[in-house]
Parts: sequence; structure tokens; C-alpha cells
Amino acid sequence: MRRMIPVLMGAAWIALGSNAWGAAGKGGASQRSGPDTSRVHLGSPDGGADAFAASPPGQGSAPGVVVVIEWWGLNSQIRDVARRLARQGYVAIVPDLYHGKVTDDPEQAHVLLRGLEPKTALADLDSAVQWLRAQPRTAKGKIGVVGFCMGGSYSLELALQNPEIAAAVMFYGTPETDPEKLAPLKAPLQGHFGADDEGITSERVAEFKAALEKAGKAADIYVYPGAGHAFMHEGRASYRPDAAKQAWARTLAFLQKNLKGERDAAAK
Repeated sequence: MRRMIPVLMGAAWIALGSNAWGAAGKGGASQRSGPDTSRVHLGSPDGGADAFAASPPGQGSAPGVVVVIEWWGLNSQIRDVARRLARQGYVAIVPDLYHGKVTDDPEQAHVLLRGLEPKTALADLDSAVQWLRAQPRTAKGKIGVVGFCMGGSYSLELALQNPEIAAAVMFYGTPETDPEKLAPLKAPLQGHFGADDEGITSERVAEFKAALEKAGKAADIYVYPGAGHAFMHEGRASYRPDAAKQAWARTLAFLQKNLKGERDAAAK
């Protein structure tokens, strides 16, 4: 068993965390109302995983969103994504796919990623969907998925495999360029990519868009000039505030439309 990898997210993250992307979009809950958070356990055939959950204040019904971690693990940044979604009126849950291991070192992140079995990860994500279905607030609501980097790839994969997913958002995840593999996709898809991403090039994103069109799938794919990989991550040099703010506004509008049935023209 690999050791627990501690991580410290510096003061810059604490200062930027809750405000850097702005408050774009219509919030189901007040931005001043803090979300309710908890640690829950998700059961699955492989033993399951713990998860971080964030809910809007109150007891009213709400849509659910599964948030998928980056390759760093379930850190402060990804928990804050769940809190942001809760402030917008969603019950958000983040499965701990690394089972307690977190890092801020790229080499250690590679080790954690290589040790993650896709079948097990998808089982844990399916368990998160089932958990949302079992909660009184989200039992009858629609469910979406949002993921970043590695989590962006899993967002697409979950939408391909789980018909419960009503909206999928992927941030700089590996694109699928085979139209046949995209054929099972039922949910509307939104993708966000950096034009300067050296790992996922603009050419690869163009191939992804072409494959989606050939497969006849509804998708909004955005490429942000001057942004590279991980442009949403405030705690890193890759952060691009203008691109991040625009991408988050589009994400909230997309979720509102597909999970709440609302439109926000200002976010286009």
C-alpha cells in the first residue's frame, strides 16, 4: 500500500479560492449562504470509496452533480469546486478515487494516476450517482458530471456508460476521436480546452469535435486562446483568470439549462 502523501495548498489558494472565478450564473442558493458539507461513504462491489459532499442550505429538492478529481487527488481546490456548485443550488459529491492519497507533486501524481484502475474508478463514480439517487433532495432530480484533467476524461467516460447522466462537462480531459466509441453518448456534452495545451493540442480538439459531429452528438466545445492545461487551477502558474471566469460561466449556464431547465444568455 502506498503511503499517504500530504499536501499544503499555500496562502495564495486560500485568498483566491472562493472568488477567483466570479459569481457568474443564476444561483439557486445565495452566494452568502455557506453550503452544508460532509464526508460520506460510497458502497460498490470493489469496496467503495469515501467522498466529499456539499449541499445548498435548506431541504428543498435539487439537481445533483458528480465532481471528478484531477490527478492530484481530493484536495482543497476540488472541494471548493463542490462548494461553488452547492452555492448555485446543486448537491455535489466528489468521490475520493485515490482513497485518501493527495499530492501537489507531478511525479507523485503520475504514480497515483498509473495506480488507478479505470474499472474501479468508474464503479466508484457510478456509486456516487447511486448515492445522489438515494438522497431525498436529489432522488427525482437530474444528475450531471463535471471533471478536470484526468477527471475530465472520466466525465466523458461516465456519460458514455451511465444513462443517468443528463449533462457532462469536461475540462481538458483526453478527447475521444473515434465516432464509434462516442455512439453511446446520450447526455449533452460541454468541453473546455486551452489553445496552448501541449498535451491536448488544438488539432486533437478539432478531431474530437469532428468525431462528435460525425456521431451526431450534441456538444459545445470551447478552446481558450492564451490558456494551456489546467487553466482553471488558481493555485498554479497555469491559471488564466479570464479564461477560467468565462469557462465557469459557461459551465453554470450549461448545467442550468440541462439540469434545471433554465437558460442564462449572459454566459454565452
